[in-house]
Amino acid sequence: MTRMWGVNPKKMCRKHLLGEHVEMHMLASSIDTGRSVKGFQDNNCLDAPLIEERHNQLADEMLRRGYKHNSPLYHQNNLASTPIDVDASYKELIARCRECYKLSLEG
Repeated sequence: MTRMWGVNPKKMCRKHLLGEHVEMHMLASSIDTGRSVKGFQDNNCLDAPLIEERHNQLADEMLRRGYKHNSPLYHQNNLASTPIDVDASYKELIARCRECYKLSLEG
């Protein structure tokens, strides 16, 4: 499921870090081309005004880990904010993913 986790990128495994990065590009593209993201907003999986900021947080962590990042995201958003519950997202992430759970134990 496409979503903005909002979780500290340092606490995300490689798969979820890179996956959310791709999803920020997909969601921005959807908004920029006029496709609806209402379902993501209604399910608290997207705070649209934060897409570019979130992308940059993920990209910074990718670079910190030594991954390549060659896909800047420039996105103009005019959608209302629909805040996500980061604590609930984090609980779901570590329940789903053994690697993210391991990272949660590291300080």
